[in-house]
Amino acid sequence: MEFPAIHISHADRLSACRREIEDAVHQIIFSKQQAEFSPAEIAMAIADIADDYILKLSKRQAATH
Repeated sequence: MEFPAIHISHADRLSACRREIEDAVHQIIFSKQQAEFSPAEIAMAIADIADDYILKLSKRQAATH
Protein backbone atom coordinates (compact mmCIF):
# COMPACT_ATOMS: atom_id res chain seq x y z
CA MET A 1 0.00 0.00 0.00
CA GLU A 2 1.45 3.34 -1.03
CA PHE A 3 0.65 6.57 0.72
CA PRO A 4 0.31 9.81 -1.20
CA ALA A 5 3.22 12.20 -0.94
CA ILE A 6 2.78 15.01 1.53
CA HIS A 7 3.68 18.38 0.08
CA ILE A 8 4.75 21.06 2.52
CA SER A 9 4.99 24.62 1.28
CA HIS A 10 8.07 26.76 1.74
CA ALA A 11 6.16 28.97 4.19
CA ASP A 12 5.16 25.93 6.26
CA ARG A 13 8.77 24.69 6.39
CA LEU A 14 10.01 28.14 7.39
CA SER A 15 7.38 28.36 10.12
CA ALA A 16 8.23 24.86 11.40
CA CYS A 17 11.95 25.67 11.39
CA ARG A 18 11.37 28.87 13.32
CA ARG A 19 9.34 27.04 15.97
CA GLU A 20 12.17 24.53 16.37
CA ILE A 21 14.99 27.05 16.79
CA GLU A 22 13.33 30.12 18.32
CA ASP A 23 13.89 29.14 21.96
CA ALA A 24 17.57 28.36 21.31
CA VAL A 25 18.08 31.70 19.55
CA HIS A 26 16.38 33.53 22.44
CA GLN A 27 18.70 31.74 24.86
CA ILE A 28 21.68 33.04 22.89
CA ILE A 29 20.27 36.58 22.71
CA PHE A 30 19.44 36.80 26.42
CA SER A 31 22.37 34.75 27.75
CA LYS A 32 24.07 36.21 30.80
CA GLN A 33 27.36 34.86 29.39
CA GLN A 34 27.16 37.58 26.73
CA ALA A 35 26.85 40.37 29.31
CA GLU A 36 29.26 42.70 27.50
CA PHE A 37 26.76 42.95 24.61
CA SER A 38 23.13 44.04 24.74
CA PRO A 39 20.39 41.69 23.55
CA ALA A 40 19.81 44.04 20.59
CA GLU A 41 23.50 43.84 19.61
CA ILE A 42 23.43 40.05 19.81
CA ALA A 43 20.22 39.86 17.75
CA MET A 44 21.72 42.15 15.10
CA ALA A 45 24.89 40.04 14.98
CA ILE A 46 22.80 36.88 14.52
CA ALA A 47 20.85 38.56 11.72
CA ASP A 48 24.10 39.69 10.08
CA ILE A 49 25.56 36.17 10.25
CA ALA A 50 22.34 34.76 8.76
CA ASP A 51 22.41 37.38 6.00
CA ASP A 52 26.01 36.49 5.14
CA TYR A 53 25.04 32.82 4.92
CA ILE A 54 22.06 33.56 2.64
CA LEU A 55 24.27 35.66 0.35
CA LYS A 56 26.82 32.84 0.20
CA LEU A 57 24.08 30.36 -0.72
CA SER A 58 22.71 32.61 -3.44
CA LYS A 59 26.18 33.04 -4.97
CA ARG A 60 26.72 29.28 -4.89
CA GLN A 61 23.37 28.66 -6.62
CA ALA A 62 24.04 31.36 -9.22
CA ALA A 63 27.34 29.67 -10.06
CA THR A 64 25.63 26.33 -10.69
CA HIS A 65 22.97 27.69 -13.10
